[in-house]
Amino acid sequence: MSPVPSFSHLPHAAQLDLLEGLTRSALTEHYGLNGTAVRMEVQQYEDNAVWRVTPPGRTSYVARLSVRDGRPAHQQRSEMQWLESLAASHTVAVPEPVTTTGGHYVTPVEVPGHDEPSTLALLHWLPGTADPPYRQPRVAQEMGNATAHLHEHAATVPLVEFDRPVWNAETILLKGHALTDPAAQEQLGTEGTAALRKVTELITPALQEGAQDDRGRIHGDLHRENMISLPDGGIGIIDFDDCGTGHYLLDIATVLSSVHRIAQKEPGAYEEFARVLLAGYAQVRPLPADFARLLEPYLLLRDVFVLNFVTAAVLVNEAVANSWGPRRIAGIVASMQAYVEGRPYPGALTWERS
Repeated sequence: MSPVPSFSHLPHAAQLDLLEGLTRSALTEHYGLNGTAVRMEVQQYEDNAVWRVTPPGRTSYVARLSVRDGRPAHQQRSEMQWLESLAASHTVAVPEPVTTTGGHYVTPVEVPGHDEPSTLALLHWLPGTADPPYRQPRVAQEMGNATAHLHEHAATVPLVEFDRPVWNAETILLKGHALTDPAAQEQLGTEGTAALRKVTELITPALQEGAQDDRGRIHGDLHRENMISLPDGGIGIIDFDDCGTGHYLLDIATVLSSVHRIAQKEPGAYEEFARVLLAGYAQVRPLPADFARLLEPYLLLRDVFVLNFVTAAVLVNEAVANSWGPRRIAGIVASMQAYVEGRPYPGALTWERS
């Protein structure tokens, strides 16, 4: 019998084909669906392989197979419990988890030739359009409302067994991949690594500030493509794979940063979006204390979060390595070098400081 080929050595497309077949089998065995009959449309394949799954004549689901540096099963269960609680609150639309026929939120999947544990989660598909048109009337306000409802639920609805990563200066900066892995530092370059170390020194004191009321459950990756324009209006939120606990400003900074990247070339567009989004947030709950002063450090923290992901992903995922990954690293490094030299960081709001 020939040895099973290493999963990591398979081409990207071959990995995805293998994972799709395994997911179809798991849907049949654990979820009571006919895995051979469903239509599977890949949404992404980075750390997770994600498909839209549509059985004949039925509404869609989203299947997420975590295969690379995934969260342990108990942490995924916490994620699903939060989603279930959010869905029941009817304050913000999110994908509701689907349990297996045995009542479990996640199920293990054995991937041949792969030495990391893999798990499958199934959720109801949230209909709508990702990356809401931020310039349309009310969209920015609704994005702010949805973010605030997420945080208000975190602040008012306890989940006793919520066990997720903590996102703060220690975990993202000091212990993050970009500063602790030599391969990541090679990608950043000598000057880029030096800039990141200086940024860490400059912003860590500010990131350690803040009252406990400004910390709680956060989405962790709340960029614009994880927000959905719902068919009947309003904004939903998807992809809670990076949810954890941290300062609410990290989520707010993530939304703002993601829109700044596409709006910055149009004079005044980003600033107007930010004004309306923040006003929408404040309609639901007050902005975190010292927002004006602390936003910039959290914009930087968000980009270090991205660096940690990308510098790890380019080593194992050819789709990231051959497309947007290196460009994103170079852009963040350049912005950090400019910040160290005294220039405002992209997304900072000078009118908030006045």
